[in-house]
Amino acid sequence: MADTVSEPIVRIAHLNSWYGRGKGRKQVLRDVSLELAPGEVLGVVGESGSGKSTLAKCVLGMVTDVTGTLEVNSPRPQMVFQDPYGSLNPAKTVGWILEEPLRAAGVKDKGERRRRVRDFLPLVGLEEEHLARKPAQLSGGQRQRVAIAAALIQGSRLIVLDEPVSALDVTLQAQILRLLADLKEELGLSYLFISHDLAVVYQLCDRVAVMTGGEIVEEGDVDEIYDHPRHAYTKKLLAASLALD
Repeated sequence: MADTVSEPIVRIAHLNSWYGRGKGRKQVLRDVSLELAPGEVLGVVGESGSGKSTLAKCVLGMVTDVTGTLEVNSPRPQMVFQDPYGSLNPAKTVGWILEEPLRAAGVKDKGERRRRVRDFLPLVGLEEEHLARKPAQLSGGQRQRVAIAAALIQGSRLIVLDEPVSALDVTLQAQILRLLADLKEELGLSYLFISHDLAVVYQLCDRVAVMTGGEIVEEGDVDEIYDHPRHAYTKKLLAASLALD
């Protein structure tokens, strides 16, 4: 359960963001306000172009043309992307990929890096034999487990998940969602979970914010949104999710 007394991991108030410059400058986010509590999973749902991925990039500091308040009270927030094959270096082994975040964090001792990588493997359901493989030699589910491990191995407590299961089949989706839920409890994580699918969000999230046109049109407890959607756009997304079940 989220700790509602502690300071929010993420606090966003009246956030606006833009892409481009000059006459091509385009506003993407419009007056967005959200909070993510420690230990909470907040889903941000919307169709392509709704602004949800831009919001995720703002949280990670990847979009800087912004106004409003954006506070991230967690060191080294990390992202897990939709396509693990695209986010993992295809020329490197899994062992190298998992050591890289530790090198970036200043862990200079090679033996220490290797020990920490090996200790981390069981948490994400990988074996030592996977360390010598390259991403192309792994299944889609295994690649996503590597991507999750790479995001967590520095000790990050805030993870942005950008459509992390949409490229997987239904069976693998369920496995990765269960892994994410287990890791959240074991490591005390907070997730900002980006998705277009309310049905997937329902399985993992505590609360959900529905976005369209760069605005949040509905927000609340996931059960309440799922059972009693108020906004027409939320009802549309829910109908689309149920049609795919």
